[in-house]
Amino acid sequence: MEAVRVYADIHGLSPEAWAEIRASMPFDQSVYKDRNLAVDFEGPYIDVEPFLNDVARLMDADGWGKLDYIDQIDYALTRYVIKKGEWKAKDVLIDNVVEKVHQESGV
Repeated sequence: MEAVRVYADIHGLSPEAWAEIRASMPFDQSVYKDRNLAVDFEGPYIDVEPFLNDVARLMDADGWGKLDYIDQIDYALTRYVIKKGEWKAKDVLIDNVVEKVHQESGV
């Protein structure tokens, strides 16, 4: 099992912003299309805060996004909410997220 999973959905990145972010992005799995960036990463522990700083600095004025950082070893989830010029982190009880998905899927 890998140490972490990271999922991000970011809206409002110009092609120029994407070129700058891509140069230092710590993720190997991403898709950029129509000013939107999706990230799907599974691997060793990484520091996502420099990436978040770049995204917040470079995104459009009306840009927004979220990034979920799942620590699979410590069974913890940190959700980052991003908007122009800033991001905020919130610890989320992972059991609540898993249970909600379970209920929504009807399994």
